[in-house]
Amino acid sequence: MNDTRVPRSVPVRPVREVPAEGELPGVVHPEWRERWPWLVQGLTIPGPDRNRDFGLFGPGVAGGVVERWEELLATSGMIGVAHARQVHGREVRTHPTAGPGLHLGAPADAHVTRAPGLLLAVTVADCVPAFLVAGAARVVAMVHAGWRGAATGILERAVAVMGERFGVPPEGLALHLGPSICGTCYEVGPEVHEALGEPVPDGPTPVDLPANLARRARSLGVPETGITRSTWCTLCGPGDLFSHRGGDAGRQIGFLGIR
Repeated sequence: MNDTRVPRSVPVRPVREVPAEGELPGVVHPEWRERWPWLVQGLTIPGPDRNRDFGLFGPGVAGGVVERWEELLATSGMIGVAHARQVHGREVRTHPTAGPGLHLGAPADAHVTRAPGLLLAVTVADCVPAFLVAGAARVVAMVHAGWRGAATGILERAVAVMGERFGVPPEGLALHLGPSICGTCYEVGPEVHEALGEPVPDGPTPVDLPANLARRARSLGVPETGITRSTWCTLCGPGDLFSHRGGDAGRQIGFLGIR
């Protein structure tokens, strides 16, 4: 994060997600869909009736959540789905095989696999769902990055695990920073700016978390041309997305896997 070769303001190309094809309930990165037809990627959308809550671990879990996970797995055409309680830390779980059904393990905020048939999933409602793809090696990682996770290095750790376990260099990665709260809406205290390595303001000031994550990725060697960010904000944007700051208890899923 302290690489002086990387400018503080890293250009990040915006991408507008489009509806997924078939029965998959969500939106996808249109360029990735064309580039890697073997990829299953997207974000679920709550819909206008707000009945697609996928939060498994929060207080007052809504009815039908497990059934919605099972439906997502079925419509994705995958064998199994990996998820975990998220604690805003830097724990990354590696999944060598794709067992059937829903797999819930020890707490973690990122998942990595090269196993076909396994869907990696994180839940979000303002935090950034970060999608990492090594196209040539066919290795993928799904990262949950709130400001605490970003500050503690969850993205850096996920990139490191992809290198350590599968020999994927940062230069071989593409990164998409999915729908999250935008840099205009996300007002936080000076301590958050300081934790993220940003200039410290005198009082509460908005911070652009996707931009911070993009800079972190560039400092690791992820190509600038391979980094994109969603144009959707969970709080002020269209799309009926769940937003924690907006008072929603529900969660959408960022999902990623290899067919």
